[in-house]
Amino acid sequence: MNSLSRREEDTLLKATKAHALRECDVVVKEFAACASGRTISVAWACRDHLKQVQDCMVQL
Repeated sequence: MNSLSRREEDTLLKATKAHALRECDVVVKEFAACASGRTISVAWACRDHLKQVQDCMVQL
C-alpha cells in the first residue's frame, strides 16, 4: 500500500481545490456578489448561493 507524503498530500489538495474553484467559478462569483456588503445577513440572504457552491465543489 502506497501512501502520500505530507508534501504530496498538500500539493494534491491545493491542485484539487484550484481545479474546483475554476470549474465552479460562476457560482462562486454569484455567491461573492450576494455576500458583498453584508455581514450577518449573509447567512440567510445568500443561503441558496452557498448551497450551490457547496454542491458544485462536492461534484468535483
